Amino acid sequence: MDRSRSYSSFLAALALVGFLAVACDSGTQEPAAPTPAVPATAPGDGDGDAASANASPATSGVVDPSRLPTDLPEGVTAAIPDNFPQDVPIYPGAEPAQGKGAQLEGVPMSAVQLVTRDSPGDVYSFYLDKLSSSGWQIENSRDLDRNAAISASNGRCSVSLLVSPTSDGGSDVFIITEC
Repeated sequence: MDRSRSYSSFLAALALVGFLAVACDSGTQEPAAPTPAVPATAPGDGDGDAASANASPATSGVVDPSRLPTDLPEGVTAAIPDNFPQDVPIYPGAEPAQGKGAQLEGVPMSAVQLVTRDSPGDVYSFYLDKLSSSGWQIENSRDLDRNAAISASNGRCSVSLLVSPTSDGGSDVFIITEC
């Protein structure tokens, strides 16, 4: 029962962090988030690059710029934080909408929101596969009614992620790491 309660608390906290990350406006105006670059070649044109090989077969490609925030809270950038662990995969074709790295009591932490055109089911399956096949111990994984969540650790780091559907059929991916 305690494990179920702690997992429910974890999901509630993760959802709150995701909501605050999306809804937060510190009142300061930051420069607009960069518009994602249009790739030189169309997805699936047979160029055989690594990103295409890892991409989901569903709808990988350029994310609609309207899904990216234009005003970011102070200290938040539209990029993967510098202290984001190298062994946590970034979903192929996803664009970073916001990210922040920090130290909490001397422990490096990072948070990032990714946006993708792919479905939550595709994103959830990708992370379950990539994390478990690269040495991460999956501690909890839930594919809930509309959202999916995973928490994992690898001995030195922990990662928690929430995958939420968007109105256009894509997904928002919220990732929090502690290393």
